[in-house]
Amino acid sequence: MKSFKLEGGKNNSWSWKISEDDLKNQVENYNKLKITESYRGISVLLGILSIVLTLVMMFFGLADSSAMFDLIILAIILFFVYRGHKWAIIALIAVWTIEKAVQVYTIVEYGGSPVMAIIWWFIFMPYFWKALRVENEKRKIDTTVIGGSKTGVSFCNKCGNAVGIDAKFCIKCGNKII
Repeated sequence: MKSFKLEGGKNNSWSWKISEDDLKNQVENYNKLKITESYRGISVLLGILSIVLTLVMMFFGLADSSAMFDLIILAIILFFVYRGHKWAIIALIAVWTIEKAVQVYTIVEYGGSPVMAIIWWFIFMPYFWKALRVENEKRKIDTTVIGGSKTGVSFCNKCGNAVGIDAKFCIKCGNKII
């Protein structure tokens, strides 16, 4: 997994902050980054990891089979997160937070320690948050509307280079802009 860097060389993997350079890279190369390099891709992989771990726990009787409905809902949300839908990322953040809050409440109610549920929340949430930041920034660039006409920046579907919204061809690779 690619390690993201903040200014000064600090590792950004577990931080909630995203550097301007990283945000720009995420937006400009939105469709070119590997699933392990984009925040929405990493968010999807973490969601799949959660589903797999829950299924394993259900297999060994450590989780209730009623969790299957939750897993189906999570899988549907993850599909739309991967497709880049902002509402799905917001839903993922909400579902993950509610699920962990319910786990904490249930664990405390039965006299256990909620530390693991809280740790899981803190491991996953920075990636979900960064994916939302990227979607917000991408949407800002894609849909700047002035005087009824769309202006701003578009991206080449071949090389990912930023081009003007009215561009017919990419300046970098010469690809026809659709």
